[in-house]
Amino acid sequence: MGLSAVDITLFSISLIASAAIGIYHGVRGIKSTPLEYLLGGRNMKSFPLAMSMMVGTVSAVTIMGNAGEMYAYGTQFWVMDLGIAMGMVLVAKVLIPIMYPLQMVSLYQYIEKRFKSKTLRQATVVLQLLGGYFFTGFILFPPSIALKFFTGLPIMTNIFIMGATCTVYSAFGGVKAVVYADVFQAVVMVIGVLAIVIQGSVAMGGIDKVWDTAYHGDRIEFFNLSLNPYQRHSFWLCATLGLFFALSTYGVNQSQTQRFFSTGSLNEAQWVLYYAAAGMVFLKAIINLAGLVMYAYYKDCDPITDPKNYIKDPSIVVVKYVLEVLTKVPGMSGIFVAAIYAAVLSSVSTQLNSMTALLWEDFLKELKIFSDYSEVKKGAIQKIIVFLSGVLGLVFGLAVSQMGSFFKTLFTINGALTGPLIGLFLVAVYFPWINAAGAAFGFAISIILNIWIVVGQLFTQLPAKHLPMSREGCLVPPPHNNTNSIQLNFTTPAFEDMNTAVTTETALMNDEGPDRSLYALSYCLNSVWGTLICIIVAVIVTAVTGTNAPEDIDKKLVAGKSWALFERTVSLQGREPLIKSFLRRSSSAQRSNSCSKRDTENPSALELSPDGVDQHKVKNAEDDG
Repeated sequence: MGLSAVDITLFSISLIASAAIGIYHGVRGIKSTPLEYLLGGRNMKSFPLAMSMMVGTVSAVTIMGNAGEMYAYGTQFWVMDLGIAMGMVLVAKVLIPIMYPLQMVSLYQYIEKRFKSKTLRQATVVLQLLGGYFFTGFILFPPSIALKFFTGLPIMTNIFIMGATCTVYSAFGGVKAVVYADVFQAVVMVIGVLAIVIQGSVAMGGIDKVWDTAYHGDRIEFFNLSLNPYQRHSFWLCATLGLFFALSTYGVNQSQTQRFFSTGSLNEAQWVLYYAAAGMVFLKAIINLAGLVMYAYYKDCDPITDPKNYIKDPSIVVVKYVLEVLTKVPGMSGIFVAAIYAAVLSSVSTQLNSMTALLWEDFLKELKIFSDYSEVKKGAIQKIIVFLSGVLGLVFGLAVSQMGSFFKTLFTINGALTGPLIGLFLVAVYFPWINAAGAAFGFAISIILNIWIVVGQLFTQLPAKHLPMSREGCLVPPPHNNTNSIQLNFTTPAFEDMNTAVTTETALMNDEGPDRSLYALSYCLNSVWGTLICIIVAVIVTAVTGTNAPEDIDKKLVAGKSWALFERTVSLQGREPLIKSFLRRSSSAQRSNSCSKRDTENPSALELSPDGVDQHKVKNAEDDG
């Protein structure tokens, strides 16, 4: 059941090559400055950066999760990639022209510039750091369980190998090592997934046969145009999920924006997104096809519904398929294992590089202890930060291995933070009249409410029902299961662990049913709620506390059309806070009521003549005369 010598050699070469790339760039850049270490001196080319951006967001969980989604639920989720492509183009057209000219290292410097609030900037950074470290642990742990069945190595050992490898080349070589290692790993990932698609298609009689089998098994669905927000997936829900995923990942997340900050011009920065969008669509397409290949293979003998197996999560079917099918061809399974390792390494190294940038730029750079350091010495400090971040990531990975499904909850809650962050940036870019208080309250309240919704979903929703499965073919050994096939033991407790740890990128949801509560809404809309709540609360708080005036902000930080509207609309500029207005009017009303009450209690003080003249005033005037 283990890998052959050829397989082990192939994935070992992959690991060694990744480390060698980092060491090479580390030797070349041994005296690199912070700008060179974190952003490659802002002169890197668009295409390698795009490849790095693409694989930095496609983890091993993506490979296993998306393939499992196609296997068990069909192709509706594929539409998410359309939303991702649209969102990446939107980021390139709208956000990059504002962000890139600011020449930032940390994306969240923009928040401080726009709202003149260092506290708000650091709050966003802290959330990103916490999410980044937990995400590092998450992407290290689940694949390590699957790799245990490929390599025979213990879970802890797999976590250590993957974490240590990417820590070494990330710490030595900086962003250049990460980017060029990602390019190599992108090639490995494509080849590894294609191994499933090609080998499986050949065994099933061609890709057209695979597609036809999936079609008759009700797996092909793209245009469910229902507007019902309570269903698990539809065209609109998946497109929305993809759009907000792109905005959160490529627009307001340091790990990816750091890629286009590393280019030499605005045009090249935009092309990073365009290239990455095309590469993402292609890579996700072959991953999804791999899921359909697995369905065609197991359509008459589904392992998920086998009562004797621990396999319950569709993601894990990938492991069974590779061990049963790819091991028949020497080297094939080794290539796939290398792809899994590559996916983990690319994602972890991207996180380490971005977290170092945040820690240095947003917290450590301004400390007095570093003020007298040379640029080269500051670069050395950053290498130490990457190394320590890698160690901390390893600790999180090992800790997650003891948490089971508990960490799954934490990871889902972390996903609830993306909506509020999108909302905060949209407020900053498109609502110039909104002040810092409005933005801060909107951000904080949207986080609280979004977490509340997600936690409610986790505790109330049941796993979604799979599409029809069959085990009729298991009664008679199918042609592809001959006596020479490897007999697999999928009834071990390790697979029970995998079912609690390996989570697809699609959360578990109820099918459409009678439940119409807030918690029953599709998970695809979670980021939407966070974004809307942030914007609405920011508008309300600003209306109460008073809007900005044009001189309060730099118009370069705001979208052009929004600034033009702001300048033309007097009612949006520096209005008196409603609280102050209310208190002033209340005070005037109280004074008026007080005078009226006094006059009523002393009627002799006010004597009017028949023609309406105040006789008291006349008398006083005569006395003065």
